[in-house]
Amino acid sequence: MTLKSRERFHRAVEHEEPDRVPLDVWITPAAYEKVRDHLGIMAPETHEWGIMAPLKVSEQFLERLHIDFRRVYMNPSSSFIPKTYPDGSVDTEFGFRGKWYGPYWEITYHPWAEFTEVTEVLEYAWPDPYDPSRMEGVAKWARHLHEETDKAVVGMVGGPWGVFEICAHYMRGFEAFLIDMVENPKLAEAMMDKSLNLAIEMNRVFLDEVADYLDIVQVGDDLGHQNGLIMSPRMFRSMVKPRLRKIYTDIKKRTSHIKLLYHSCGAIEPLIGDLIDIGVDILNPVQPIAKGMDSSELKRKYGDKLTFHGGIDLQQAMSEMGDVESVKHEVETRLRAFAPGGGYILSPAHNIQPDSTPEQILALYDHALKKGVYPISID
Repeated sequence: MTLKSRERFHRAVEHEEPDRVPLDVWITPAAYEKVRDHLGIMAPETHEWGIMAPLKVSEQFLERLHIDFRRVYMNPSSSFIPKTYPDGSVDTEFGFRGKWYGPYWEITYHPWAEFTEVTEVLEYAWPDPYDPSRMEGVAKWARHLHEETDKAVVGMVGGPWGVFEICAHYMRGFEAFLIDMVENPKLAEAMMDKSLNLAIEMNRVFLDEVADYLDIVQVGDDLGHQNGLIMSPRMFRSMVKPRLRKIYTDIKKRTSHIKLLYHSCGAIEPLIGDLIDIGVDILNPVQPIAKGMDSSELKRKYGDKLTFHGGIDLQQAMSEMGDVESVKHEVETRLRAFAPGGGYILSPAHNIQPDSTPEQILALYDHALKKGVYPISID
């Protein structure tokens, strides 16, 4: 029996085997444009789809890739007018600035970089989370997706997804913030609390209007790199985890039916149990060749408590080093490891990069559709 996308998702996340493995996509604008043009798609691009960069995609594109999910984004404030600086960087309503370097937008100015006192953090003016323009048209779109489509709906809030990355990557700077966590923990904790409070307010504004229409809320904090954690488990458990727990507890109090999808790149296996403990239901992107992130071992240790979202290697199989056959092999490897018993959503292990060819991208989704049918049987 063929299921609707939303039912397929819910069965998978409840660790039941649906008709097939659900499929999702993260993709850079450059990679999207290549596959769109390869397919000759001319349909209107009506779906917001950006992660790390603005992007709109068409319904035809999503249907061609057999995607089971659709997204709802909170708007930026319409009252904020970004300023462009002589070096080409552009500011944001949060105060940090960035600039495009090829296909990547990098932070060039951190507004908390020179702070030395907790009072400076407390007095910093965040944007108004209650600006009504943030939700203009958002509930209407969410209701449309929920009532007029069969897709699982993912909510993308407009504020901080967590408390670490917003401070380290955007507001303070990585090196300075990591030093703060050791040498000036009161300042680091003030910055994380400032971010925590904004995250809770932004989530409430968003969820108060659209919670009934969502299946997933996306959150996250990058905690790892290719070969290990950015901080020690002890430091995560003492400083970051309690603050994430507050955010996620508040979300679940308001929306007990919604599943939390948590994003963290890198080698984060030592913290997966902690993420489960604070209410994470779905882990993304499950970077398969990062240290300690063996797919079969992750499934064995956590597969009864966690749904895995991602897993498809972008660094080799989907890169210019790979080809269509390597992509098919990669799909089969991840299905064999993650899919039995449910609890798997097949997706790339982050945004598909510009060096992935259209042929590789189409092979990823077509082969996943073919081989992801339950019961999983891969020779």
